[in-house]
Amino acid sequence: MLYTHATVVTVDTSRRIITDGAIRVVGDVIVDIGKTAILKEKHAADEEYDLSGRIVIPGLISTHMHTAQTLLRGTADDLELVSWLCERIWVLQGNFTAEDGYAAARLSIGEMLKSGTTCFLESMFADRYGFDGLCRAVEESGIRGCLGKIVMDIAKYAKDDAWAMHPGLVENRETSLLGTVKMWEKWNGAADDRIRVWFGARTPGG
Repeated sequence: MLYTHATVVTVDTSRRIITDGAIRVVGDVIVDIGKTAILKEKHAADEEYDLSGRIVIPGLISTHMHTAQTLLRGTADDLELVSWLCERIWVLQGNFTAEDGYAAARLSIGEMLKSGTTCFLESMFADRYGFDGLCRAVEESGIRGCLGKIVMDIAKYAKDDAWAMHPGLVENRETSLLGTVKMWEKWNGAADDRIRVWFGARTPGG
């Protein structure tokens, strides 16, 4: 397939921006980029898709995601951070099931792909959300994911007692560490090497 007449932002070492550019794709691999006129001459037999007036950029990378919270968007937006977390968000997340975690992951990934995001970092995914479901959602979608399985040994967001977590989100040190190792052994490098399993430490002190 030849995608033609676009403004192509290459982000290569020369930072080229190709006006009236074209991209040739074979299967799921970009094999050629250049001026439309040149690529049409080189690949005259290719099916063509006109992208006039559009800009083509590389896939975006989201470096901080909480996929489970996608289902809670708009909840208690009038509260300050500590109250928002302790009184609303953690209470809801502390009652999540693995099915909720999978649904949230699918919704979050769908929104990312729709906006051009092709890789993301899930910073802290709790055990109760079902880490297998998160990995399955990545596997099914085609996106790349660096997936942080939560590691913790203190049941607070920091060292302030006012920031106590909901009991449903608390994991002990041994369970969270061994659980992450288990998920690493099962999923790291899976889905054609699109999945990376990381240790998602809560915070310094939490």
